[in-house]
Amino acid sequence: MINRKTVTDKDIQEYIEKKKQECCLDYVSNIISAFKAYFRDYKGLTFMNGYRHPSGPLKFKEEIEPSKVSHFIEAIDDLTVKCMAILLATSGLRKNEVWNLRKSEINRKLRCIIPNCHSGETKQSGISFYNDEAGTVLEEYFKQKHPENKDNRLFVIGHARFLRIWNRAREKSGVCLKPKDLRDFFSQEMGKALIPDRFIDIFQGRSPRNVLAKHCTPQGLRLLREIYDKADLKVLE
Repeated sequence: MINRKTVTDKDIQEYIEKKKQECCLDYVSNIISAFKAYFRDYKGLTFMNGYRHPSGPLKFKEEIEPSKVSHFIEAIDDLTVKCMAILLATSGLRKNEVWNLRKSEINRKLRCIIPNCHSGETKQSGISFYNDEAGTVLEEYFKQKHPENKDNRLFVIGHARFLRIWNRAREKSGVCLKPKDLRDFFSQEMGKALIPDRFIDIFQGRSPRNVLAKHCTPQGLRLLREIYDKADLKVLE
């Protein structure tokens, strides 16, 4: 064990090398993060700046087959959840971003979505769009009478009900997908369509705030719409 009162660079080197032999790289990376937080940020030991997180072999994520996404969404027997699912797959937004969407954050004419639910420095809201298929489902959803809510939220549904309907679609379709998988599917299909990463980042909220603000102008939205349409994203068969 390292004595916190007499810790040295050599102590930490030996400890981390030992853990590299015993533990997985993710665990070692967590150790380094904790050491930096305590020994560098709290104790002021600047030699911790020289420690880098270990990098493992490149992991290839298995492709999410479009047919499976289609079968899964078609198996959803609740219009609210189906609308949420197809927006996840065609906009690339996060589950909570879609869940908390307000009606005012959707431009139905441009099929544009600009959620405003993140205010921190580490996570931004994207500027994204949805395709014709999602537009058809969304318009059907708008035709229904929905209970009023003080936040003007588009989707009012409890977590338990959402999960019950989602799991029922899994069983019916035989396709095991999580909401995050639909966000990953969007990124995958945009990449296959050769859409540059910088625009996928804007759609999925990974760009700096100043970049997102730049594209909030009418001209910027038209450009993004044009780029989005080039992918010709299809979800339903």
